[in-house]
Amino acid sequence: MIFNSWKNRKANSEKTKSLPKQPHQEESAGIFSGSEFDGNSSPSLLGKEIKVIGKITSKGALRLDGVLEGEIKASKLVIEKSAKVVGSVTSEDLVIRGRIIGPVFGKKVRFGSSARVEGDTFHETIAIEDGAYYEGSIRRYSSNSDTPKDFIKDNLVKSR
Repeated sequence: MIFNSWKNRKANSEKTKSLPKQPHQEESAGIFSGSEFDGNSSPSLLGKEIKVIGKITSKGALRLDGVLEGEIKASKLVIEKSAKVVGSVTSEDLVIRGRIIGPVFGKKVRFGSSARVEGDTFHETIAIEDGAYYEGSIRRYSSNSDTPKDFIKDNLVKSR
């Protein structure tokens, strides 16, 4: 009898305990919530330990914490504080908190306060938080007239 009451007490106390949420997980969940993330699939994550040399393409949401040397394209993309991209970045919905060295092409581009970008940006809408570092030109394009693809083709052909 004594042991049964002890087991019940222990079982009840374990039910009430919950694991503490890590701040990074809460922050990233907010990025992909609401209109930014459709909820049909989870965002892909390239962690801090990852270094990719080449091209990454995703039809869905992608979060980059690691290093990329090359080209990245995603419908929704978050470049985290610890991330570094040396190459071109293309996305419909782009949040930049890390470092990019190269051209940025996006329909909706947001520079976080920790963003460091060295390169030209082509956008339809843009938001830049206080503290963001930017070196390059910013050009607005309209989806009716010229597209980032035209800019990419023209600029890459001229630069090579």
